Amino acid sequence: MSTKAMMTVEQFVQMNTAETEDYELVEGELIPLSSPTPLHAMVCGWLEHLILNYFERNPVGRVFREIDCRISDDTVRRPDVSVFLGGRLQQIDLNKIPVPFAPDIAVEVLSPSEKAVDVNRKVRDYLGAGSVEVWLLDHANGEFFVHTKAGIRLLLGNDVLESPLLPGFAAAVSEFFAER
Repeated sequence: MSTKAMMTVEQFVQMNTAETEDYELVEGELIPLSSPTPLHAMVCGWLEHLILNYFERNPVGRVFREIDCRISDDTVRRPDVSVFLGGRLQQIDLNKIPVPFAPDIAVEVLSPSEKAVDVNRKVRDYLGAGSVEVWLLDHANGEFFVHTKAGIRLLLGNDVLESPLLPGFAAAVSEFFAER
């Protein structure tokens, strides 16, 4: 019988940044993050760009890429893109990590190597920690999923991504699958 060394968020934060930059902390266990492919980085950048443009016209929040977010006492997740809105944004110390709570919208761009069980766990973690929406972009299958506590919405091809959290924001799902 083997046991794993467990740690708290506080211990994780105390580690040297270089030791934690390629890890998430999940239920006290360090989980390595894979390096993004150029396609992954391109898709994240495009999504960040669209949301940033929205916030320039509607200054109701901020978008961050790959920022550590405290999910619980023993879990720190790093969404590919995080959206923080209104009063919650005001609670963030821009000089400290992790952000003390989950983003309003957590976005994950899926890698072909990710297992469904791990992706589902991330979604549950985000929603359970206060995220209102979790967006999953599956580039390999041309699918965009919007998870909320009420259910899952699947967007394809000519569908339009919209959110009640971002009034007036609209992006054709096909934009995320176009080669740029």
